[in-house]
Amino acid sequence: MMKLDNSGREAFASCPRKYFLSCICGLRPLQGSNALRYGSTWHAIMEGYYSAVKAGAKLSEAVQQALAYGRAIWELETQVHPEWEEDYRTLDTAGEALLAYIDEFQQTDVGSLEVKATEQSFFVEVGNNLGFFGRIDMRAVLDGIPFVVEHKTTGQSAALVAERLNRSAQIMGYTYAAKAMGLEVQGCLVVIHQVSCRRKADDTWGKQTIAFRRVPMVFTDSDLEAWRQSFTLTAEQITQCEARQCWPMQFDSCYRFGRCCYAPLCERHLSLDELQDKERPIPGFIRTTRDYLEPTLKRISNMKEAMYAKCKGC
Repeated sequence: MMKLDNSGREAFASCPRKYFLSCICGLRPLQGSNALRYGSTWHAIMEGYYSAVKAGAKLSEAVQQALAYGRAIWELETQVHPEWEEDYRTLDTAGEALLAYIDEFQQTDVGSLEVKATEQSFFVEVGNNLGFFGRIDMRAVLDGIPFVVEHKTTGQSAALVAERLNRSAQIMGYTYAAKAMGLEVQGCLVVIHQVSCRRKADDTWGKQTIAFRRVPMVFTDSDLEAWRQSFTLTAEQITQCEARQCWPMQFDSCYRFGRCCYAPLCERHLSLDELQDKERPIPGFIRTTRDYLEPTLKRISNMKEAMYAKCKGC
């Protein structure tokens, strides 16, 4: 059975060569992405905070656990990539954002938000010999409505991002998966965290903008069936590329949101065998496995279990 997650689907839909380089060859740029590191850290912070809330922990304990989760992921991502060009998206910024998030939502969530699960892994069959897997950020009931919850970080306006995510394949897919598992969900609650800052003329950073927006998104059965058909088609195209050992470049994507991080590698025109050779160093890139996060995720899981045990004994 072929198994495909949203990251693989998104990479292939953007560019088959990008899928090959990232998902098959395991190649990642030497220089890390501040946006991706901050996003991963924020996801970990939210997991730490809400898993503590679910366990019935005190607010101070929830904050402490959230920061510990965030630091673990931040340090791992920093270690994986040898080169960084630091900006305003720091670990301290993530801590400030957590406090701002609590100020905005904690009081209104009391009595109206019930956390059902955090970081819930899933695997569902979506067609013949095809499985969809991934991890749902959270499931919760807000004001009596059961939702899949997805956290997003952005440097753009939260309102603009909310509009762009209205037909997000990831959000539709996670809603599909939850329903396929028999979970009671009526849609997806997208929680957008905006963090942005302008660079001054003297090359220093100005005042940061930290904002949040919760956007409920509800999909019909027809929407979810359309997602399934699209996902199945992408999987079929991946299978065809694998059979032919042909991973064409999608040139429309090279500069869609700035320069693709793999553009320098594509311009070298290395053979597929050279790119797949795990013993061959590729200047400017490192090789990782898909499970490089597992040791850190295990540490986080142990912290979560300790928090549940502590609160259960209270």
